[in-house]
Amino acid sequence: MNPSFIRFALISTVLFGILFFFFKLRLHMPTVWAHLLTINILGFLFYSYDKLAALKSWHRVPEAILHILVAIGATPAGILAQQLFWHKTTKRKFQVVFWLIALLQVITIYVVVYTDLLQMIF
Repeated sequence: MNPSFIRFALISTVLFGILFFFFKLRLHMPTVWAHLLTINILGFLFYSYDKLAALKSWHRVPEAILHILVAIGATPAGILAQQLFWHKTTKRKFQVVFWLIALLQVITIYVVVYTDLLQMIF
């Protein structure tokens, strides 16, 4: 496994735990909102750091980490950071994976909210 991936995975896990603890237990936010706020803050921070790292020739955030963050809920932060910093907007492979994840999320939300599929399963 790539050492850079492991490093950023550990950093994101620790930061997620700290922020989630703050939002959930200190501010008494509902779990879903605490998760979404936490993951979007992390997503935005990681996109921001990656853009700065690209400009300064530092260690970059692996694309897999950015995709994982988006897959677990940081899609709004990913879209905002890409547009704000013009980061990863011309990398075709990255964009294809990013928008496939976003499409799967929209389909999942639609199925959960507007169909009885979950009731039939459970």
